Amino acid sequence: MTLAACGGGGDGDSSSSATPAAAAQQCATVGNCPTSGATENQPVASLCPSTLDYGTTYTGGSGAGEFLKMQFDSTRGTYQITIIESAVPKAPGSVSPTRAGVTLTGTMTHPTRPLPTAAQNNCAYELKTVTASDGASQAIIDPANPPIIFIGNGVAGGGIPGATIQYGGLLGLGKIPQRTFPMYPVLAFAQTETDFSKIAGTYNLLGYHLVPSGGKLTGATNYAPATANTVETLNADGSCASASGGSCLSTGQPWHLRGGNDGAFGSDNDGGAGSKPYPHFYANALAPANACARGVLVVGKLEGKQVPLLVRVGSAYINGLDIRVDDESGLALMTPTTTVTQASMQGSYIGSGSDFKYLSSAVQNNLVALIDPQDPSLKPVSGFQMDFTQATRPGVVTTVDNSGITGSVITTGPVYAHLFGPAADPTFRVSALASR
Repeated sequence: MTLAACGGGGDGDSSSSATPAAAAQQCATVGNCPTSGATENQPVASLCPSTLDYGTTYTGGSGAGEFLKMQFDSTRGTYQITIIESAVPKAPGSVSPTRAGVTLTGTMTHPTRPLPTAAQNNCAYELKTVTASDGASQAIIDPANPPIIFIGNGVAGGGIPGATIQYGGLLGLGKIPQRTFPMYPVLAFAQTETDFSKIAGTYNLLGYHLVPSGGKLTGATNYAPATANTVETLNADGSCASASGGSCLSTGQPWHLRGGNDGAFGSDNDGGAGSKPYPHFYANALAPANACARGVLVVGKLEGKQVPLLVRVGSAYINGLDIRVDDESGLALMTPTTTVTQASMQGSYIGSGSDFKYLSSAVQNNLVALIDPQDPSLKPVSGFQMDFTQATRPGVVTTVDNSGITGSVITTGPVYAHLFGPAADPTFRVSALASR
């Protein structure tokens, strides 16, 4: 049997959390959650453009390991999602080809269950129908949990149509049980930076990947999560250095501007086919002979800040005994290693995460109330507190909720990422500012 695979290993600090100095009672328990943020009725123009058309393209990535572009027409009630790179198979029961190169189109309306205020509701769009341009690629819209895109000034986040992952294996090996993802979390930007010299710097990296294969032919933990919480330096020539002294988790070959003027950077394996695979978070992988996964770096420009979003596009190819699998895929956010102030995070955010939930975050002082944005009662469903001492390293704010579950928050400008929970079942959420 030929095993020409790629993936595996684990460099850097994969710890997802640290315990804050204090664990005060949460607002969600004692009933004193802030009423600002998500409940503010700001003018529509302060949250999102008054109208959307296909003249604005949002470039970003999905939690499925997809590099994509999104366009919306609020007058016609239509959308278009062009998937440029993807790790999602076109059909259940296979691993390739993927839905890369496919355009998803359909209709959209404001959410069936409205958001609390007209201003917020006018900036949210529920995807109602979907058609794949090739007439074959899967794209799921679950009416019980439909994809919703929240549009802000310069950023779009929420969820896109999902898919079902399943593979029967080869001679009983490498079997992946069926799992349906009703939607995939997404984050994209109206403007991106394409001059890498302006991106160079030292960053905190916080990310979450999923490994359907589990990295083994037998005895694998399918759909294994893999996280990273580390520091890396991106140099002006696109190369990377890890603070840990090992290999970078973000970069294989130096980042280079992708062809086609698509507003992003590309990176692949560390040293050419047959050598080291593209960097990974997970500890296990199939025999790494031919590197096949790759990275896409999208650097959004928001409120004068740069927001680097790293997409790991997993890859799998099985043809007879030719097996090349490196299916670890997902997203990571990179933010400067500078001290985060309490004042800089105040406001209301909205986003989605690896738990496939849409949540609004009302941040006041060091407390965060998490609210279902489609629940008119605005009663918090959960919350956590933040410790701004940043004892672990500058720019990493530790968190704890009422249950004692710890995590880490990193932020830049109007976007923050939160990774929390145990290594075996972590949750990763990226949220964008809605109002201050």
